[in-house]
Amino acid sequence: MAINARLGEIAARKVEIRGQLTSGNAVELEQIEAELKALETEETELRRRMAMAQRIQGNEVETRVVTTAQKPETPEDRMVDRYDTAEYRKAFMDYVTRGLKSDKLEYRIDQTTELGDIGAVIPTNILNRIVEKMEESGRIWSRVTKTSVKGGVQIPVSSAKPVATWVAAGQMSGKQKKTVDGTIMFSYHKLQCRVAVELVTGTVALPIFETTLSENIAEAMVKSFDEAILLGSGVGEPLGIAKDPSVPAGQSVSVAAADFSKYETWTKLMGKVPRKYRSGVVLIMNDGDWTSHIEGMVDANGQPVARVTYGLTGDAQERFLGREVIAIEDYLPSIDTADVGDVVAILVKLPDYMVNSNMAITYRRYFDEDKDEWVSKATAIADGKLADPNGVVLITKK
Repeated sequence: MAINARLGEIAARKVEIRGQLTSGNAVELEQIEAELKALETEETELRRRMAMAQRIQGNEVETRVVTTAQKPETPEDRMVDRYDTAEYRKAFMDYVTRGLKSDKLEYRIDQTTELGDIGAVIPTNILNRIVEKMEESGRIWSRVTKTSVKGGVQIPVSSAKPVATWVAAGQMSGKQKKTVDGTIMFSYHKLQCRVAVELVTGTVALPIFETTLSENIAEAMVKSFDEAILLGSGVGEPLGIAKDPSVPAGQSVSVAAADFSKYETWTKLMGKVPRKYRSGVVLIMNDGDWTSHIEGMVDANGQPVARVTYGLTGDAQERFLGREVIAIEDYLPSIDTADVGDVVAILVKLPDYMVNSNMAITYRRYFDEDKDEWVSKATAIADGKLADPNGVVLITKK
């Protein structure tokens, strides 16, 4: 029977795929996952057809009768998030505001924590608010790529992308295998922020407490992530773009302070970005340098080079030579005060930077005997580094 033959082919293909996954060779996981899903869907449909055919043969198929009688309601099975129940949220609020521990809370030890340093898992709705708030307020954090893979696992970095080809009718393009010339591996780094419990202790209503706490944690963490993405040393924290030794040597350019305001200087700097990486590249620089050196720059014809427009929300949208500008007050020094060799501006496609974290934030409240005070802190495990440094240009002071 044709259906049985096809089921045999599907089973054989699954065996081949399993062999590819366990061989240790580089494979295209997304493509394999899509193929497996299609095979499973097809197999389910075929088995359904066979079952219907067998029922027809045994005269088991009956005419469907539509009636108006109501069937008794049966409870619908649903997955319940234990961290999002009212009981868990209330117990967590009591733990934060009064230090009351409860059996309803789950306490977790992370990969880098000593046995005595165990925190309570933050409720799901607070965690979601933290992530949303960080996406809104983090001008750098919101643009990088977020992943959640196990630390210590080597991830292949592809040096070529699949190419679409024109084919004649009745033909199909050949499979294209990505070449892999390196790997990227994430570690476990602990990010902690002190929580101002005084701000939340007086809040009695649960919604107000959750909103206040989530904003408190998000504000602290997004600042740390933004700084680490740019300047992280890679030791106990993510490796920042400005400190990454894998950035090509020819794309680290020194500029004298006297040339920083010249139009021709910046056209040359923009040209340092390889053309295939230019789409989506942003310029990150000190806010003082933007206003004093760039915003008023004109070309040879006296036309303004930089543009500042205002969106529907009234926020300034700054652009320079067709590139979006992220002007920041912290992290990068002004070229007027920087030391020789300091990075004063960065051209980068931020999605090429990967932050790896499951954002499973825990909260701990304890009494510090040495300082005679209560300490409240939230902890997340994360790492980050450039997945592709070839589109980065570091601008340093000469």
